[in-house]
Amino acid sequence: MDNMSITNTPTSNDACLSIVHSLMCHRQGGESETFAKRAIESLVKKLKEKKDELDSLITAITTNGAHPSKCVTIQRTLDGRLQVAGRKGFPHVIYARLWRWPDLHKNELKHVKYCQYAFDLKCDSVCVNPYHYERVVSPGIDLSGLTLQSNGTFSILHFQRLCYLIILDPGIG
Repeated sequence: MDNMSITNTPTSNDACLSIVHSLMCHRQGGESETFAKRAIESLVKKLKEKKDELDSLITAITTNGAHPSKCVTIQRTLDGRLQVAGRKGFPHVIYARLWRWPDLHKNELKHVKYCQYAFDLKCDSVCVNPYHYERVVSPGIDLSGLTLQSNGTFSILHFQRLCYLIILDPGIG
């Protein structure tokens, strides 16, 4: 009996289709199912020979980053972008959108200090482990004071502070 049938979580020894199916269950929406499936299939195929990295990806995604995981790397292309289903994008952004932040903009990611192959380190390999990146907001806007009230709205005071910041520096809005 393989690991998949015991725990429902695949390992690098399982068939690509089983791994893709499991990883699809953890996507955050935002992208079409077709795009997501193609992006995940492409990644799983690239990692099939790197079993430890594929296992790291599976662990990271299926535990929502609860367990520390290694870098998950793919070869950097000449322009740094990856083409999936006719669309080009930065690989770390594609997979961060897929599994963590569907509304992510490409300039909102910062790698964690222990990531050895982060996109901006310009290595020959690029880490696409979405849990090796943190989302950052534009500098100049302090969102730490913004909190959602129990009814799901911003407090008026916090909204006024944000508007005041934008009036002081229109370039940050």
